[in-house]
Amino acid sequence: MKKAQIAMQFNWIFVFIVGAVILIFFLYIIKSQTKEADTELAASIIKNLDTVVKSSEQKAGTLKLIKIPDVTIQFVCEDGVSFYDLGNGIRKDIPYDIIFSQSKLSGNQLISWTQSWDLPFRIGFFQYLTTRKAQFIVVDDGQFAPELLKILPKNITVKSIGPSDDIPDFNYDYYKIIEFSTHPHTGDKPAENVHNITINTTDLKSHGEVSFDGAPAVKYLKEEALLGAIFAEDEEFYKCTMDKAFDRLQTLMDLNYKRTLNISREISDERCLMLYGFIEEKINEITSNPTLENSESIYLHSKQIARDNLNLIRSKNCPIIY
Repeated sequence: MKKAQIAMQFNWIFVFIVGAVILIFFLYIIKSQTKEADTELAASIIKNLDTVVKSSEQKAGTLKLIKIPDVTIQFVCEDGVSFYDLGNGIRKDIPYDIIFSQSKLSGNQLISWTQSWDLPFRIGFFQYLTTRKAQFIVVDDGQFAPELLKILPKNITVKSIGPSDDIPDFNYDYYKIIEFSTHPHTGDKPAENVHNITINTTDLKSHGEVSFDGAPAVKYLKEEALLGAIFAEDEEFYKCTMDKAFDRLQTLMDLNYKRTLNISREISDERCLMLYGFIEEKINEITSNPTLENSESIYLHSKQIARDNLNLIRSKNCPIIY
């Protein structure tokens, strides 16, 4: 083979190698820029969502539609750890925010709804997040279902069905079947992404039990916690989020106990002192076991605190507790 031919072959090999190196370099640059852009987008979404969460916690009954890029946000609450992220290393810890949601929210619009959890004074705001890609199906029991439909926000995707009605698969990302223990759903349902919650109560607004996907029942305390169970992904997410609520309950009850003691030291009126004693006793009962399992007792004692506080108002000479 002539030297000129050999040199030409080496030239082509050299051009190919150089071209491959240049191509790899530009592909690396494009990938790096794309990753950086995705990271910036994720950080921006999380910042905006955090702003909405904080602002919604300022007023009960707040209902907001949050427009975001078409992404999937994952919510996690397990073993005392609570955060949300977009799956690319950007996440926001929410150790104190009481947020109930399915584990993954997708689409370009989030629905945020806020309610106040009072026992009897405000303990905290419960926030519920979902999207229009989730469908909530209430099974009619002829008693509590109509009441629940009035409570749920109007802009979520919700429908009422009979116990034996089939649930068509309309390709929602998430289905939540809400049934009552006296009228369980027996019709057909989609094969995937279906979650079931069974409610057993005599009063939606006070306390009762809920069961997730046929598991053993757990308690709920007041309507706001029941709604939390409805919006939560599963039992683990619900209980983890409620643990944060009960931590706040413990803290605020302790503060009100100290406030009651301080007030009673400055008062000589016997009727006032008697009422303060009742309130201190009820607060001690609540703080002795502030858990879901003790929901009924907490509810009853909180109502008694509200009654005693009202009696303080009626007495006119007694400073109120809250």
